[in-house]
Amino acid sequence: MITMKKLYRLAGLLLLCLALNVIPGFAERASAAGTPLSIDSEHLYEGMERSYAEGYLPAVSGGKALVVLPLLSDSGSGPLEVSINLGDPALSPFVYRNYRKQFAKKSFTFGKETVECYPVQFSLELAKDRVNGCYPVTFTASGVTDGGEPFAQDFTVYVSISDGINPHGAPPDPEPELSSQPRLMVAAYKLERGYLAAGESATLAVTVRNNSSTQQVKNIKLSFTAESGEIWPEGTGATYCSRIGAGGSYTWTFAVAALPTAQSRPHPVTITMEYEDSRGQAYSASDRIVLHVRQPVRLEYEEPSLPPRVTQGDTVPFTMMLMNLGKSTVYNALLKFEIPGLAGGGSVLVGTIPPGESLAGTTNFRVDADALGEVTGTLTLFYEDDYGERYEKEIPLATTIEKRVAAPPPPSGKDKDGNSRLPGWLAWAGGAVLLAAAAFIAIRWYKQKKAMEEDEMRL
Repeated sequence: MITMKKLYRLAGLLLLCLALNVIPGFAERASAAGTPLSIDSEHLYEGMERSYAEGYLPAVSGGKALVVLPLLSDSGSGPLEVSINLGDPALSPFVYRNYRKQFAKKSFTFGKETVECYPVQFSLELAKDRVNGCYPVTFTASGVTDGGEPFAQDFTVYVSISDGINPHGAPPDPEPELSSQPRLMVAAYKLERGYLAAGESATLAVTVRNNSSTQQVKNIKLSFTAESGEIWPEGTGATYCSRIGAGGSYTWTFAVAALPTAQSRPHPVTITMEYEDSRGQAYSASDRIVLHVRQPVRLEYEEPSLPPRVTQGDTVPFTMMLMNLGKSTVYNALLKFEIPGLAGGGSVLVGTIPPGESLAGTTNFRVDADALGEVTGTLTLFYEDDYGERYEKEIPLATTIEKRVAAPPPPSGKDKDGNSRLPGWLAWAGGAVLLAAAAFIAIRWYKQKKAMEEDEMRL
């Protein structure tokens, strides 16, 4: 902000500039008396609209001031080294730099006249908040005379600024303070294929947007962290962006990998954003995104088969064992049968099979009484993974249906159960005869034994 004290000092400089324009070259001639260098005030050189005798003023345009200082010397022919003093930094309209150059003496022709001159020339950059006025610029030229004597000489040239702030007008409104915080947010993200396969890597693109419409952000650090620890980014998992303009965005593209043992589920991930506003104030923000990890489905089974031969009208049992060898759960396992000549199988729901477990699907087939010969059909196995994706596999089944043969009639005298068809009295009579014969044989044997014992006693 420009103070009244500065305005008074600038007004004084402006009056001095006007006075010097009336008496052109005053300061230069005063400082040149009895010295090796003097200003060529008569001739017009490149970059000049007027000579110094006519009231030369440096040209100001495009944010720069072009100052031309033609120096004459009768006692020196070697190079000149010229430096610049821009005055008080608090009042000067110039951008401060180390201005220093060397100039060699050159020949210039003006009509029939040839002049040996040092064409000193500088382009001075002007500050954006410069104030109108007349400002002195002091040039210090140093060198060595032809006699070997070193010298240093000062020249002052005044630069008139008219495209800046009016020092007599109302002071400019102060710039509004930027009190609101510029905010960075994750605007979008995209994972190659839409998911991560366990044990594999994919490319992730994260787009960060500066939601401020007026402020840029700078010195931005982005970091990636998976909460489960089962997803890892390439390298350090961080990147740097120098700046994001107001309303702009930046896309961070890098590779991420899932561990072979990563669970098959959605995994939350945190994107941390550390940044500064245009005044260097530090901020930090974070957003969560979700990356899906899938374990490969490994459902195995014992090869199913039907009995090689079945008979018309029979009931045939069937069992198939399913084994989940993967690390993710298998859902809605279903067996569906389509076998001509065998009815009743239809569909069998095995259900959910956790990792490392086995379940059996069991059913019974009824053999069609009218079917005969070789029949072939299919068993279709359906199941789903954690994300509802459906899988199916078709397995062929075959068997041979044989004709049922009628049982032969039972032999004569017996019914079909092998029972006797003789009358009951005849059976009883036969039994009595057998009992009488057995009693007769037993009595006879007893008598013979007793007779043998008596004979032995006589002896």
